Amino acid sequence: MQRIKKGDTVQVVSGIDFGVRGQVEEVLNDWYIDRHDRRVRRNPDGDRVRVEGVNVRKKHKKRTQSKGGEIVEIRAPIHISNVMLVCPSCQEATRVGFHIEDDRKTRVCKRCGSSIDKTS
Repeated sequence: MQRIKKGDTVQVVSGIDFGVRGQVEEVLNDWYIDRHDRRVRRNPDGDRVRVEGVNVRKKHKKRTQSKGGEIVEIRAPIHISNVMLVCPSCQEATRVGFHIEDDRKTRVCKRCGSSIDKTS
């Protein structure tokens, strides 16, 4: 189970966007690939997240016959170690633990001990 998922609110803990909070748009997992183009195991150095409003870059699009050139803002991914999950109950950036409740593994806030996952 992943510690940070799509839709979670996270806070940036290092880098130029330090302290900025945003919602995770995408989690990008990296894999080691063998010579037969099969996934062998996860590469933790390549795990990245794309966060709303964080690490915004400008990309220059080339002019085409039908359209002129333009400058587009894109959100580049940042490494997953540079963000911390914000607990929905205590509103603090926290580490994530795991507990097994009713034969289900759930994420738990290390600060206040409350469950992070929505139980339905």
